[in-house]
Amino acid sequence: MEEETKQNAETNPVQNQEKKVNTCCLLSFIFSLVALFIFGIPLGIAAIVLGIIGIAKFKNDSEKFRWMGIVGLCIGLLDVISVSLTINLY
Repeated sequence: MEEETKQNAETNPVQNQEKKVNTCCLLSFIFSLVALFIFGIPLGIAAIVLGIIGIAKFKNDSEKFRWMGIVGLCIGLLDVISVSLTINLY
């Protein structure tokens, strides 16, 4: 049993490594949440851009938190649209 585990570890080194955080996705999520309360349009645009970059460059085998990029992108879009509509209505 130990030999099989050792052999699998040698043939698939990615399996032994801990997945790292995708920085662009994390920043997109953080910026979108902050944009809800402060600096709506600038941080919303930054969240959108970082979300797109993070999702496009995401590597399934070595990175985690893709969901943060998707949520950051969605909240960033909603934030920019809502602030723009609010400014235009007043």
